[in-house]
Amino acid sequence: MAIDPTETSKLADTKRRTASWNTSAAAALLGTLRAAPVTVRAAGPGPAPRDSFLGQLAGRWTLIGTVLGKPVRYRGDGMWVLNDGWLRLALVDRGKPPAYQADVYLGFDPKTDEYIAHWLDRFGAAGARVVATGRRDGQTLVLLFPYESSPFRGTLTLAPDGLTGSSLLESQKADGTWSTFASYTLRRRR
Repeated sequence: MAIDPTETSKLADTKRRTASWNTSAAAALLGTLRAAPVTVRAAGPGPAPRDSFLGQLAGRWTLIGTVLGKPVRYRGDGMWVLNDGWLRLALVDRGKPPAYQADVYLGFDPKTDEYIAHWLDRFGAAGARVVATGRRDGQTLVLLFPYESSPFRGTLTLAPDGLTGSSLLESQKADGTWSTFASYTLRRRR
Protein backbone atom coordinates (compact mmCIF):
# COMPACT_ATOMS: atom_id res chain seq x y z
CA MET A 1 0.00 0.00 0.00
CA ALA A 2 1.38 3.37 -0.99
CA ILE A 3 1.40 6.36 1.37
CA ASP A 4 -0.04 9.54 -0.12
CA PRO A 5 2.49 12.33 0.59
CA THR A 6 -0.30 14.97 0.78
CA GLU A 7 -2.08 12.96 3.51
CA THR A 8 1.18 12.64 5.46
CA SER A 9 1.73 16.37 5.14
CA LYS A 10 -1.86 17.11 6.30
CA LEU A 11 -1.44 14.80 9.31
CA ALA A 12 1.87 16.43 10.29
CA ASP A 13 0.33 19.90 9.88
CA THR A 14 -2.67 18.92 12.11
CA LYS A 15 -0.33 17.56 14.80
CA ARG A 16 1.73 20.78 14.71
CA ARG A 17 -1.41 22.97 15.02
CA THR A 18 -2.80 20.83 17.89
CA ALA A 19 0.50 20.93 19.75
CA SER A 20 0.73 24.69 19.20
CA TRP A 21 -2.89 25.19 20.39
CA ASN A 22 -2.29 22.98 23.48
CA THR A 23 0.84 24.95 24.37
CA SER A 24 -0.95 28.28 23.88
CA ALA A 25 -3.99 27.18 25.87
CA ALA A 26 -1.83 25.90 28.74
CA ALA A 27 0.17 29.14 28.80
CA ALA A 28 -3.00 31.23 28.78
CA LEU A 29 -4.55 29.16 31.58
CA LEU A 30 -1.42 29.37 33.71
CA GLY A 31 -1.15 33.09 33.08
CA THR A 32 -4.77 33.57 34.15
CA LEU A 33 -4.27 31.52 37.30
CA ARG A 34 -1.13 33.47 38.19
CA ALA A 35 -2.83 36.81 37.62
CA ALA A 36 -6.09 35.96 39.39
CA PRO A 37 -6.09 36.85 43.07
CA VAL A 38 -7.25 33.96 45.19
CA THR A 39 -9.29 34.84 48.24
CA VAL A 40 -10.58 32.21 50.59
CA ARG A 41 -13.10 33.34 53.16
CA ALA A 42 -14.78 31.31 55.82
CA ALA A 43 -18.52 31.34 55.93
CA GLY A 44 -19.90 33.69 58.53
CA PRO A 45 -18.34 36.53 60.47
CA GLY A 46 -14.73 36.78 61.61
CA PRO A 47 -13.53 35.83 65.07
CA ALA A 48 -15.02 37.45 68.12
CA PRO A 49 -13.02 40.23 69.73
CA ARG A 50 -10.29 39.09 72.07
CA ASP A 51 -11.63 37.87 75.38
CA SER A 52 -10.26 40.06 78.18
CA PHE A 53 -9.87 37.15 80.61
CA LEU A 54 -7.86 35.06 78.14
CA GLY A 55 -5.92 38.18 77.20
CA GLN A 56 -4.45 38.15 80.69
CA LEU A 57 -2.65 34.91 79.75
CA ALA A 58 -0.80 36.57 76.87
CA GLY A 59 2.88 36.93 77.68
CA ARG A 60 5.58 34.93 79.42
CA TRP A 61 4.90 32.76 82.49
CA THR A 62 6.65 30.47 84.95
CA LEU A 63 4.56 27.57 86.28
CA ILE A 64 5.78 25.76 89.39
CA GLY A 65 3.91 22.88 90.96
CA THR A 66 3.35 19.14 91.00
CA VAL A 67 2.11 16.44 88.62
CA LEU A 68 1.05 13.22 90.36
CA GLY A 69 2.82 14.51 93.47
CA LYS A 70 6.18 15.08 91.74
CA PRO A 71 7.66 18.59 91.44
CA VAL A 72 7.60 20.25 88.00
CA ARG A 73 8.60 23.59 86.55
CA TYR A 74 7.36 24.85 83.18
CA ARG A 75 7.91 27.85 80.99
CA GLY A 76 4.66 29.17 79.53
CA ASP A 77 4.25 31.55 76.60
CA GLY A 78 0.78 32.86 75.78
CA MET A 79 0.05 34.50 72.45
CA TRP A 80 -2.95 35.23 70.25
CA VAL A 81 -3.00 33.09 67.09
CA LEU A 82 -5.24 32.27 64.13
CA ASN A 83 -6.52 35.78 63.54
CA ASP A 84 -6.85 36.36 67.29
CA GLY A 85 -9.48 33.62 67.53
CA TRP A 86 -7.42 31.57 70.02
CA LEU A 87 -4.94 32.19 72.76
CA ARG A 88 -2.22 29.55 72.54
CA LEU A 89 -0.42 28.77 75.79
CA ALA A 90 2.79 26.89 74.94
CA LEU A 91 4.04 24.90 77.94
CA VAL A 92 7.56 23.45 78.05
CA ASP A 93 9.14 21.54 80.92
CA ARG A 94 12.35 23.27 82.07
CA GLY A 95 14.28 19.97 82.10
CA LYS A 96 17.05 19.27 79.59
CA PRO A 97 15.72 17.75 77.42
CA PRO A 98 12.13 18.72 78.23
CA ALA A 99 10.12 15.80 79.59
CA TYR A 100 6.82 17.44 78.63
CA GLN A 101 5.52 19.91 76.06
CA ALA A 102 1.98 21.03 75.28
CA ASP A 103 0.13 23.69 73.32
CA VAL A 104 -3.19 24.60 74.89
CA TYR A 105 -5.57 26.52 72.65
CA LEU A 106 -8.16 28.57 74.53
CA GLY A 107 -11.06 30.43 72.96
CA PHE A 108 -14.35 32.03 73.92
CA ASP A 109 -17.69 31.59 72.14
CA PRO A 110 -19.80 34.66 72.95
CA LYS A 111 -22.95 33.07 71.49
CA THR A 112 -22.95 30.31 74.11
CA ASP A 113 -20.94 32.20 76.75
CA GLU A 114 -18.61 29.19 76.89
CA TYR A 115 -14.87 28.78 76.82
CA ILE A 116 -13.35 26.09 74.60
CA ALA A 117 -9.98 24.36 75.07
CA HIS A 118 -7.91 22.01 72.93
CA TRP A 119 -4.96 20.43 74.78
CA LEU A 120 -2.33 19.09 72.38
CA ASP A 121 0.79 17.54 73.88
CA ARG A 122 3.75 15.36 73.10
CA PHE A 123 1.71 12.20 73.65
CA GLY A 124 -0.03 12.63 70.29
CA ALA A 125 -3.48 12.46 68.81
CA ALA A 126 -5.01 9.79 71.07
CA GLY A 127 -5.15 12.17 74.02
CA ALA A 128 -6.36 15.08 71.89
CA ARG A 129 -9.74 13.64 70.92
CA VAL A 130 -11.53 15.65 73.57
CA VAL A 131 -12.61 19.27 73.42
CA ALA A 132 -13.07 20.93 76.80
CA THR A 133 -15.84 23.42 77.51
CA GLY A 134 -16.32 25.61 80.49
CA ARG A 135 -17.53 28.81 82.07
CA ARG A 136 -15.94 31.63 83.94
CA ASP A 137 -17.02 33.18 87.22
CA GLY A 138 -15.06 36.38 87.80
CA GLN A 139 -11.36 35.54 87.63
CA THR A 140 -11.90 31.75 87.72
CA LEU A 141 -12.39 29.57 84.65
CA VAL A 142 -13.48 25.93 85.07
CA LEU A 143 -13.08 23.62 82.06
CA LEU A 144 -14.30 20.03 81.76
CA PHE A 145 -12.34 17.62 79.57
CA PRO A 146 -14.75 14.66 79.11
CA TYR A 147 -12.19 11.88 78.56
CA GLU A 148 -13.91 8.53 78.24
CA SER A 149 -11.68 6.74 80.74
CA SER A 150 -11.62 9.52 83.33
CA PRO A 151 -12.92 13.09 82.93
CA PHE A 152 -10.56 15.91 83.86
CA ARG A 153 -11.49 19.25 85.35
CA GLY A 154 -9.21 22.26 85.00
CA THR A 155 -9.64 25.28 87.25
CA LEU A 156 -7.66 28.37 86.33
CA THR A 157 -7.74 31.38 88.65
CA LEU A 158 -5.96 34.63 87.78
CA ALA A 159 -5.23 37.50 90.14
CA PRO A 160 -7.02 40.74 89.19
CA ASP A 161 -3.66 42.38 88.42
CA GLY A 162 -2.84 39.60 85.90
CA LEU A 163 0.58 38.91 87.41
CA THR A 164 -0.10 35.64 89.24
CA GLY A 165 -2.54 32.77 89.26
CA SER A 166 -3.12 29.12 89.98
CA SER A 167 -4.14 26.07 88.00
CA LEU A 168 -5.60 22.86 89.38
CA LEU A 169 -6.13 19.75 87.22
CA GLU A 170 -8.29 17.03 88.73
CA SER A 171 -9.29 13.58 87.50
CA GLN A 172 -12.62 12.01 88.33
CA LYS A 173 -12.62 8.61 90.02
CA ALA A 174 -15.12 5.84 89.27
CA ASP A 175 -17.12 6.80 92.39
CA GLY A 176 -17.54 10.37 91.05
CA THR A 177 -15.11 12.07 93.44
CA TRP A 178 -12.28 14.26 92.17
CA SER A 179 -8.57 13.88 92.99
CA THR A 180 -5.66 16.19 92.23
CA PHE A 181 -3.71 15.28 89.13
CA ALA A 182 -1.60 18.45 88.93
CA SER A 183 -1.43 21.88 90.53
CA TYR A 184 0.62 24.93 89.63
CA THR A 185 1.21 28.49 90.63
CA LEU A 186 1.65 30.91 87.75
CA ARG A 187 3.92 33.95 87.85
CA ARG A 188 4.38 36.37 85.01
CA ARG A 189 8.00 36.50 83.80
CA ARG A 190 9.47 39.88 82.99
